[in-house]
Amino acid sequence: MTLLAMMLLVSSASAAYVRIDAPDTVYVGEPLKVTGTSLVEGITKPSLNPGFSTDVILYSVKHTKSEVDRKTIVVQEDGLFSATFKTEGLAAGDYTVEIIDPDSPNTFGGSSKTLQFLKLVDRSGDIRINSPLVQEFDGSLDIAGTIAEIGSAGVQIGIERDGTTVYGPEYIRTDANGAFSTTVPISGAGSYRVAFSDKKGYIGTVLFVVTGAPTPTDTEVPVVSASAPATRSAPAYFEVDTRVGLVAITTSTGIDWVVEYIDEGGRLHKINDAGLLDPEVVEFSAQGGRVYVKVYPVGYSDRGTVQLSAANAYAVRVSQGAPGVFGDATPTPAETATPLPAVLALFAVLVVIFSRRG
Repeated sequence: MTLLAMMLLVSSASAAYVRIDAPDTVYVGEPLKVTGTSLVEGITKPSLNPGFSTDVILYSVKHTKSEVDRKTIVVQEDGLFSATFKTEGLAAGDYTVEIIDPDSPNTFGGSSKTLQFLKLVDRSGDIRINSPLVQEFDGSLDIAGTIAEIGSAGVQIGIERDGTTVYGPEYIRTDANGAFSTTVPISGAGSYRVAFSDKKGYIGTVLFVVTGAPTPTDTEVPVVSASAPATRSAPAYFEVDTRVGLVAITTSTGIDWVVEYIDEGGRLHKINDAGLLDPEVVEFSAQGGRVYVKVYPVGYSDRGTVQLSAANAYAVRVSQGAPGVFGDATPTPAETATPLPAVLALFAVLVVIFSRRG
């Protein structure tokens, strides 16, 4: 091995070493990730300079070799590079990925691996949908069907609408015949793309169209709100009675708030994406249950009143029971009473007033 490394090192003076790798099998619809290196085993310095760039080409080799797509790669400091190809819409069959020698045949040495064969497998035909692909809006999307050769292993579904995830990805049950059935809450009419996967990987995507109701952009979504003081040590607690569909919770601005919420399934989520000037915004799909929310500032010295607004909800209330849901201590009357400095200040004002009257 040492001798091989020395031979490669000597040859690298005139030709560089490069190696590309890709999966042997990719399911149509999954991204094809091609990785590469210019490092020789046993040698720490890459044989290609950082910043070196060239093209990696995806070819179909069915009947004749034809170019499908190409990407530009750039070698990084560690000698590595990568490229990702979309496979959605491509035909199943044999393909190759090849890195192009820009000074062919002078850049890459004979020990390099510049080509790899792979196979694209189309599993979309394994899905048979039994529920209607066009449905009248009633607040939910019905998804039912069968997946061939999956048995009772379960299938993962994820749902997108207008590029936004509205459900999952989550596994749902399949029976011994691969049959599945589920109902997912939705907020309005539109096109819903349902992607199916299993432990092997991506299977396929099915488009459902929901009609008969205005989309959220065509009608006013009800918004309710409530306010409460909050500090780091004494957060504000709320409870939100949601409607079915997509719910959006928004804080007021002026303080960098942290939002924690416990969803209808009892799962805890924590969000702190915005700063002083922008509100924290939380979006999730609800089934009409109650969600508990805790809000507090990032800074330990910050204090203020937070207004919590919820779109597509029946009510937002300041909650006395939410601390227990979060596992926090419930404030005692002494802790919620007027702070001692405020009491002393009031006493001093009264002394001054009565002394002047005297």
